[in-house]
Amino acid sequence: MAAALLSSLALSASSRIGAHYWLTPNQAFLQGKPLSHFVQPTQSGNLTSALWGCVRNGGARFHEGLDLKPIRRDSRGEALDSIYAFDAGVVQYVNRDADASSYGRYIVVEHGQWMPGMVSLYAHLSAIPSHVKPGLQVDGGEVIGQMGRSASYSIPRERAHLHFEVGLWLGPRFQRWYDIQRFKTPNDHGVYNGMNIVGLDVWELLKALRSGEVRTVMEYVATLPVAVSATVWDNGIPDLLQVNPELMVNALLPTDHAGWRIDFAASGVPIRFEALSASQRSGSGGTTVRVADSRASRAQPCIELSRGGVPSPRLNATLERLFVK
Repeated sequence: MAAALLSSLALSASSRIGAHYWLTPNQAFLQGKPLSHFVQPTQSGNLTSALWGCVRNGGARFHEGLDLKPIRRDSRGEALDSIYAFDAGVVQYVNRDADASSYGRYIVVEHGQWMPGMVSLYAHLSAIPSHVKPGLQVDGGEVIGQMGRSASYSIPRERAHLHFEVGLWLGPRFQRWYDIQRFKTPNDHGVYNGMNIVGLDVWELLKALRSGEVRTVMEYVATLPVAVSATVWDNGIPDLLQVNPELMVNALLPTDHAGWRIDFAASGVPIRFEALSASQRSGSGGTTVRVADSRASRAQPCIELSRGGVPSPRLNATLERLFVK
């Protein structure tokens, strides 16, 4: 069985995309070919439905990754493409139970050399080699799985694909937040549940890497405009700062620390934290949101971050997650 699995994982080397590695043997994206050559749309057939953003249900439904189709299939039509690690990193989570997640079989790799908590996620895999386990150090371009169509729902054979994300892991107290929400299903994936990862616009990221506009993920993050700034009067240390204190702009906390100003990119990723003192507090003291870049904040209407100066439900969920007690 192991020999068959390894033989099915094509060992051809991955190609570079900036300082990172392309994800499948299909070179069409790197060659600048049209979307039809490399993305896997939904049943609608609309090619943009495979991209990141408000691309489904007429723009009303958000898709947090990029769906890439296979170029190799077996005699039954099942995908055979290898999946390559986007960059070197440490495997933090492996789900091998296809029915336990809408991601199906998936892997989360943390790339601490970029920034603590920055991860890539690879979903709907048909197979994951037995040696790929949490704690494994993988190289960029290394084979970590095989493309497939695993999920807690049915993905037709002809729409097998890799769902790929790059995002920020929000920290270790996810289960507490999950319990507070009283969801009807248990959390089978611990702190690496996909709900605890806020994704970058991976489609724009990959295009920027291909064009040479940026060389690395962190160069791309540095170009992101602040879409909105949220002011939160809570003197707790957000979960994310426990993982990544580099996101705080203050050298030290104010002696009368009372809250935070948090800058968010249009995707909802928090990119900067400023600790605020009690002397800066005014008004009712409730959480407020200021639109910093109206164009950026409107770029993806289905993931709005502000509603009349207060957090949208989506942003509020992120803030609740950051400050869970």
